[in-house]
Amino acid sequence: MRSLVITYGAGVITGVLVTWEAARRWERAAWAWSWAAGWLSEAAWLARAAAGWILAVVVVLVAAGALVWLAL
Repeated sequence: MRSLVITYGAGVITGVLVTWEAARRWERAAWAWSWAAGWLSEAAWLARAAAGWILAVVVVLVAAGALVWLAL
């Protein structure tokens, strides 16, 4: 009977520790994904801003080329 109680107690303690460790790892993984998602959204915003600038430069170059072509 005593060994059964000791085995049961060891099982409960092991279960608690494993559950705690799994929750800690889950929390760290969730934080990492959240951090990565934040950087990804920042990168997407910067890419959209860069695309706008690239489009503006292309429009200016096309307009300048058209003006030079008309002047010739």
